[in-house]
Amino acid sequence: MTQADAAQHVDGSNGAAEVRVMCIRLFGVFALSWEDGDEIRVRSTKIRAMLAMLATAPEGTRTRAWLQDMLWGRSGHEHGRASLRRALTDLRGLFGEDFNELFEVNNSEVRLHLERIRITGTLEDGDFLEGTEIAEDGFEEWIQSQRKSNRTMLSAVARTRPGRVAQEILNRGMHLHPSIAILPFATARGYQGPSQLGDMISEEISRSLSRSHMLDVISHLSCRTLDARSVALEEIREKLDADYVVCGNYRTQGDKMMLNADFIDIKSGRIGWTRELNGSMGEFLRGGDELVGNLAGEIGRAVMDTSLDLAAAAPLPDVDSHALLMSSITLMHRLSVQSFAKSKTYLEEVIARVPDSAVLHSWMGKWHVLSVVQGWSSRLDEDTTHARDFTARALDIQPDNSFALTMDGLVNNNLLKRHDVAMRRFDEAIELDPNNAMAWLLKGVLHAFTDDGEKAVTFTNRARALSPLDPQSYFYDALSAAAKLAAGDPEGALALADRSIRANRRHASSLRARIVALHQLDRMQEARDTAETLLRADPGFDIRSYLRDHPAADYDSGQTWANALREAGIPN
Repeated sequence: MTQADAAQHVDGSNGAAEVRVMCIRLFGVFALSWEDGDEIRVRSTKIRAMLAMLATAPEGTRTRAWLQDMLWGRSGHEHGRASLRRALTDLRGLFGEDFNELFEVNNSEVRLHLERIRITGTLEDGDFLEGTEIAEDGFEEWIQSQRKSNRTMLSAVARTRPGRVAQEILNRGMHLHPSIAILPFATARGYQGPSQLGDMISEEISRSLSRSHMLDVISHLSCRTLDARSVALEEIREKLDADYVVCGNYRTQGDKMMLNADFIDIKSGRIGWTRELNGSMGEFLRGGDELVGNLAGEIGRAVMDTSLDLAAAAPLPDVDSHALLMSSITLMHRLSVQSFAKSKTYLEEVIARVPDSAVLHSWMGKWHVLSVVQGWSSRLDEDTTHARDFTARALDIQPDNSFALTMDGLVNNNLLKRHDVAMRRFDEAIELDPNNAMAWLLKGVLHAFTDDGEKAVTFTNRARALSPLDPQSYFYDALSAAAKLAAGDPEGALALADRSIRANRRHASSLRARIVALHQLDRMQEARDTAETLLRADPGFDIRSYLRDHPAADYDSGQTWANALREAGIPN
């Protein structure tokens, strides 16, 4: 944000745009309307189906190739492509000037902005897309999968809560990422200040949080229509469909800006925490992000902690999918066998609910990779096969999913040792999503493993810059330490390894990087002490298995690191 932009925002010259929300009923007979009740008549069965497919897609996005195959697969490639193009033209005509607010269409994919829709109805209203039949093999397979998944979820809920089936159950199945609303900050009671500053604060926090692929951040345009001082939580839930809300107040004194913020779980109405932060107003107006970054980091950690609490406090059928997924991701990186096993249980439950999610299958692929690289697998070939199968399934579901491509690259690099294939996957992922921090990170570490330290540092630095809120920050630091080692910077590697270990003291990769860095700095006693710590965390670790399994084993970097580990006391 420039200072000119900030001044324009503070003086209120940017008016709030009207936000129209579309309601879509997926259970029982399909229906579409605006939130004020005005009906939207959709005569084409295939357009109705396409809207349902977008509404249930991860992040509201399907590739054009996938939609074409599902709805016009029997028509042949050219005719199918033309039919999809006509359907999109008809949609544009149906929605008029609202089309660009609801949809985003490019040459490869179609996206429905999920923050602009509200799913209505319940499982009690009937089957998923009841009465919708299309004579296409892809569509028939997809809708049967949806109906089976919903019946499975309904049966599980009925066993624990007989007779109670509500909208929350539908959300539980389809809502994979926690959604968060940042309401405009109010001026503190008794304080007279620039009225638009609070709106600026919430906008910058929203922008910072939206850099994380782990959260669905409600559009700032939607949030700014609500006044935190008078709006009820029920209204926020109905209008924004958010899981969490952050609101608060501010005041200034000279150049000093003071924020009070509350993090609220909308479903329970409980305040998770209250924070008071101080910063420089001048720095904020010049685009400085320290104050906003600190608060955004607190919010990200609160979402993960709350997810863990929710998952642990109720039977699995009663837990929202987003809480299970966030808990699974957190637990699979905690590096204890018990947490790792629980992570898989949570992830399996979410996949059963949403079986056509490329993101979920990709996470399960990563789970099997971690099982091997952390030394917990007793069936290496079987876990390798499972990892490959899950990421392949993810790419079958959504070939242009950047995260799925990244995880398939991870499998090819770490388990199959196919570095050329892995590099292609990372490059494809980055081309689709230049802000994919994990793809940049894994591309960087692949360069480290193959003796290109300069590129390794460049790419891992970019990854950390793109992921300031990632709950796996220790993982980014650990792999960045390897990049520093490949670039001949043991001091930089030690600093990153130490920071990673502070966040996760048992992380084996961080401990290995620390040993190598200390060896290269000729601090051998500390290297030997760290080697003892590593062996306590992983008693079966030895040089032979390291050289057998590590992707860098055939390169100078891998041989150098193995020698450092050996001299620090790791057994052959």
